[in-house]
Amino acid sequence: MKDLIKKLYAIAGKESSKLSRMLLFEVFKSIFEGIALGAIMLFLLKVFQNIFEHREVLIQDVYIVFGVAMLSVVGKILCSYMADRNKYIATYNMGAENRLYIGDQLKRVNMGYFSNNRLGNISGGLTTVIGELETVGVNIIETLFVGVIQTAIMALFMLPFDMVTGIIILATLFVGMLSNALFQKKADELTKKLQSLKINLNATTLEYVKGISVIKSFGKGKEMITELDRNISESCKGFINVEKTVAPAALIFLFIFKLGICAIILSSVLRFCSASIPPYKAVMLIVSSFIVFAGFEMAGSMQNIRGVAVQNLDAISKLRELPTISEGDVTELNIAKVEVNNVKFSYEKQSLFDGITLSISEGETTAIVGGSGSGKTTLCNLISRFWDVDGGEILIDGKNIKDFKYDNLLSNFTFVFQDVYLFDDTVKNNIKFGNPDASDEEVMEVAKQAQCHDFIMALPQGYDTVLQEGGSNLSGGERQRISIARAMLKPSKIVILDEATSSVDPENEEQLMVALHNLLKGKTVLVIAHKLETIQGADQIVVMDRGKIESVGTQGELLEKSQIYQRFISQRERAIGWKIK
Repeated sequence: MKDLIKKLYAIAGKESSKLSRMLLFEVFKSIFEGIALGAIMLFLLKVFQNIFEHREVLIQDVYIVFGVAMLSVVGKILCSYMADRNKYIATYNMGAENRLYIGDQLKRVNMGYFSNNRLGNISGGLTTVIGELETVGVNIIETLFVGVIQTAIMALFMLPFDMVTGIIILATLFVGMLSNALFQKKADELTKKLQSLKINLNATTLEYVKGISVIKSFGKGKEMITELDRNISESCKGFINVEKTVAPAALIFLFIFKLGICAIILSSVLRFCSASIPPYKAVMLIVSSFIVFAGFEMAGSMQNIRGVAVQNLDAISKLRELPTISEGDVTELNIAKVEVNNVKFSYEKQSLFDGITLSISEGETTAIVGGSGSGKTTLCNLISRFWDVDGGEILIDGKNIKDFKYDNLLSNFTFVFQDVYLFDDTVKNNIKFGNPDASDEEVMEVAKQAQCHDFIMALPQGYDTVLQEGGSNLSGGERQRISIARAMLKPSKIVILDEATSSVDPENEEQLMVALHNLLKGKTVLVIAHKLETIQGADQIVVMDRGKIESVGTQGELLEKSQIYQRFISQRERAIGWKIK
């Protein structure tokens, strides 16, 4: 119990105070439960004194019993309200804060994390796990806490009235908690496996839905359904295994408390028979035996799902402790000059760069060319610190990029990727994502220059048309042009274009190149490209081959000294001359 509450506080953040108030009001509520038991006992005492000792029940006695009962009822209602109020506010705020915190952490995670972890596992943690904690997890912890506290308070209320019964209650509570501890370790292990199966099922389902077009095109529907069925079956077996373990444990747990009730009744009857206690006290103890364990019996019913709370808390803690990259304190970037000094980098054990050096001047355009797998995109990812170098350093404005605050560093970069992602939002907001403060006129202007204004106006609601997830209701070229408009609108000093014109129609490409040239003037630009039109206007061209920089220079210089570039240009010129006869 202590470990469970400690884990809850570890992820509670600013909501810790509300959780403390929730638990405090639950303690007060349990005290009022004890007062309710006192009211019952007092009522029975007066009744039995009247029956067995012929004592008169005075009106003051009625008022006292009524007053105690009302105090307990009003106290329980108020404490229940305050406990629930703090619980629900804390729970949902805590869920929101953890999603935001983890989302913020994901921005600072080395890209290798995403290579080694499935998207479904991450989304499952942010949705399923936190969702279960909000709706179920905290309730489980609260019920377990209340069960222990309420039973302990009942025992404390009982001790002054009858020492033997109080000791029986405490002994039963101890044995019940010991029994729970013995079974819970095995249950927690199974629940941990179950949590993994659930997240894996979520990942497989997400993969199946997102990749349905590819699955259909390759006729692999049967194989993927088989994989999905296997995950569903494993998840089902996981639930059954958990139930097989916790069901007997729950029965034993409840059996112990039933034995406790029987022990109180037996003790009361034996002591009555031996004239150790009066008859009315024996009857009162027998009645109370059915009340004192109510809280812990309710907690016992939660034992079969206690593991859910444990694993949810562990999963959230794990996501909160993502291996984020370090950052410095520098916030200002004045000169957008990039220097790559003796950089080494490997994908796990596969070495790619072994000491490459490159200088990119401010305000110039650098085109990076080379074959597939030569390291073009990786170099750009290292410069923008999507990955961290294994050796050497990358300087911008004469400062190591590790010395910048990460968000401030990225705010000086604009990206147009080959694989475009658009958000489930309006076209206008997707473009304004690059600069939320931009006016509608500015949005429309960059859309015209990016050659996407006409097709946007043809959409049902124009700029207010809501795009489907990933922009799936647009063509590849349309998505690319919107992403270029978004990049144009962002005020930044360094721009990275990864095949930015790869999906643009030939008739629009010339205009788009002019727009890009005008809008990127004065900025430091890195272009990964295979088209001659993109490369020829660059201030310098970097030729890469198998993780090495083979040559650096202008178009004319490379045509004289670089065989790889000569071959590259020759292939492109032949491609331009292709004709269909």
